Amino acid sequence: MKINISHMGALNETAYLTAQNAVLYRTIMRILYDEKEKFNSQLSEEHILKRLKDYPEFDDCDIEKVKSAMSQLTSWGNVLPMQDLKKVSTIEEYKNKIYKYSLTERAVKIERMTIELENMFTENNTISSSLLVRINDAVCTIENIVLKEDYKQINEWWKNLQEDFKRLDRNFSDYLHSFYSVSGHKMMSSIDFILHKDKFVEYLRDFIQVLQKNSSSIENNLIRVNSTLREKMLSMVISSEMDLPRTNTEKIDREYIEDMITGQWNSLYNWFVSETGRESTSNIAMEYTDEIIRKILSNAVMLMQLQNTGISRKQDYNKFMKMFADCNDINEAHCLSAHVFGVMNTSHYKFNSSAQTDSIYDNASDVLPQMFEIKPRTRTYKPKIKTEGFLSKASQKAKGREARLSAIKAEQEMIESFIKDNMIKISDLSEQTVPEKLRITLLKWITTASQNKNHTGITDFGRKYKMKRGEEMTILHCDDGDLYMPEYIFEFEVKSYE
Repeated sequence: MKINISHMGALNETAYLTAQNAVLYRTIMRILYDEKEKFNSQLSEEHILKRLKDYPEFDDCDIEKVKSAMSQLTSWGNVLPMQDLKKVSTIEEYKNKIYKYSLTERAVKIERMTIELENMFTENNTISSSLLVRINDAVCTIENIVLKEDYKQINEWWKNLQEDFKRLDRNFSDYLHSFYSVSGHKMMSSIDFILHKDKFVEYLRDFIQVLQKNSSSIENNLIRVNSTLREKMLSMVISSEMDLPRTNTEKIDREYIEDMITGQWNSLYNWFVSETGRESTSNIAMEYTDEIIRKILSNAVMLMQLQNTGISRKQDYNKFMKMFADCNDINEAHCLSAHVFGVMNTSHYKFNSSAQTDSIYDNASDVLPQMFEIKPRTRTYKPKIKTEGFLSKASQKAKGREARLSAIKAEQEMIESFIKDNMIKISDLSEQTVPEKLRITLLKWITTASQNKNHTGITDFGRKYKMKRGEEMTILHCDDGDLYMPEYIFEFEVKSYE
């Protein structure tokens, strides 16, 4: 969608936010907005002055300042003046023109924006799972909505769908920002976060479950919308939008409406449907949520460890002091000291050598001694270079390679011997005893194919296959025992020979 450059000029309606006397202008605009919310859309200058007097900052304000401010706001296009003819009783009063003021439509939206900016740090960024349920229900009814050809109903359906989708996308973005921002990092690094850890994890896991359940259903429903149905639906939405009555007399650009509605549909489609070379936003959302859960748990473990290191050992020290006081002689005290504090005046030597054993219970006297060459610490010292040959192990490597290739070939032939008509059916194998290697290979194929929605995979020998799961259960008799498992069918692509 192209940007309309003619609309990119300065907005005079926002000038009161940064003007020199912005406090007075913004207070008057907020008073007009509050009264409009109470269905009192027109205020006189006297009423505005009376409301200003409620604040100590405007004790010195008079009617002339209010008139000047209202004149300036009128020139910026924030308020509309309307002459109050009810209070006119003389020609002089008519000439003075007593006005009542109301906010313009653009000014109302700007004031709402300022209120949202003031409250953005106090609002909680939450991700509601009910939005996914409503979006799923709305997508399921696309075909029925189009068949009815009720433009009023489809416009209301489209508005509700886009409102839920916008809230879902905005809330999730804000929720991620709250975790990855500096304030979120500080929150997860505080000791108090341990108390709320379980609630955060449970909340995010519930969201992932609802997202997994509904995103796949929404994706399938969106994919089933063919091009004909999509074009008809978008055409009806565009027509219903063009037919809406509007208060302004400016002509509506149909091309702009078409670009906007088509872009909204594409955004919804891309949020839930993955394509080649592009992952859907719903999948990315699940990955980010998993990462947040892992980060929460790791931070909680780290905080608990830090908290435990600060536990006072006062009781332990009192116990050891009492034990020292009860010692019969100095030798017993020495033994207790060695047990509590370890050996005194020790020297530690560290060498870059491999340990002969990993056991911590082996005595040092049981380990074989190691020899280390001590070199002089002089700059002129140079070690002697011994010229020695080396043994060629090419023949051993060749033999090992041949043995490995033979084993792989034998394994391939064994596995392909069970492939009949480019297919392996588990139930057909139940009448014989199969090698253990085949069982391991079948389970590996099942695991690989289960990790993608197409249930496909590639064997170690380069053959592509597709897996299907049957309803029945069967028994696979193996050399090392029997395996009770569901019926699986593996269909392989036809081998091509050069």
